[in-house]
Amino acid sequence: MDPTLIALASAGGTAVVSAMATDGWERLRTGVVALWGRFRPDSIAELEQDLDTSRTALLETSDSDIDQSRQALQSVWQARILTLFLEDRTAAAEFKTLLFELAKDGQLGTNIKFHAEVHDQGRVYQAGGNQFISER
Repeated sequence: MDPTLIALASAGGTAVVSAMATDGWERLRTGVVALWGRFRPDSIAELEQDLDTSRTALLETSDSDIDQSRQALQSVWQARILTLFLEDRTAAAEFKTLLFELAKDGQLGTNIKFHAEVHDQGRVYQAGGNQFISER
């Protein structure tokens, strides 16, 4: 199996689930449904229902279970997306373009929460993305 397809499906599943609780959800949902419709037009209604069901389940999950729920949903959506890519590799290229456009427009944000306590001489480094620290 092509590792590039696996990585893209993984990123796609993560993006779908991450967007469920953000303002970018409708745009991502619309893009995924449109893309899906080009490759599997007979399953659009099922896809839309599954997207909505997944989002509702995630939004109703308690804070204590949110990480576990998010991981489970990401696995489900990664598998669905990978199956689509394996059936038609053109779908992978189009999905990559969709993710790129949404990220460029700032629609693929994640909900990041930071909390830190520092005592005495302690230090905390927090970042929502890459962080490079060089101390000498």
